[in-house]
Amino acid sequence: MEILRLASLTHLHPLSMRQLVDIAPYASELTVSAGHRLLLDGPFAQELVLVAAGRGRVRCAGEPVAELGPGDVFGALAPQRAAYPAATVTAISELRLVMFSTRDIRLLRQAAPATVAALLAACALGPQQRAAIPRLALARTAAA
Repeated sequence: MEILRLASLTHLHPLSMRQLVDIAPYASELTVSAGHRLLLDGPFAQELVLVAAGRGRVRCAGEPVAELGPGDVFGALAPQRAAYPAATVTAISELRLVMFSTRDIRLLRQAAPATVAALLAACALGPQQRAAIPRLALARTAAA
């Protein structure tokens, strides 16, 4: 995935340019249409999924429990996973997602363990917390 596209995601504002370079080969983009079911009831898919654009609805046992939007994170590797142990996510509008499979995370952990720790820590922050982080690290790295 393009590094500048990754840099535009508020999820990744806490990361440096070097860390973005590290994760770029492991990130996949997916766009799904409104009404598309992302996950079936049962354990979350084995992924870390970042919502870049659009909206999704989380249902547990058929009941709506949350809405996802830009800045939100879901999947088996998401820090918030325990809140929804068995869920279905359905796209309310077209969703643009950035995904990391467990395999991607395992390979990235072998290549750059500190980057995985930084990625997961950034995903543990709420969207407002991440948006408030200045992009100084990225600006410094890009200028160097």
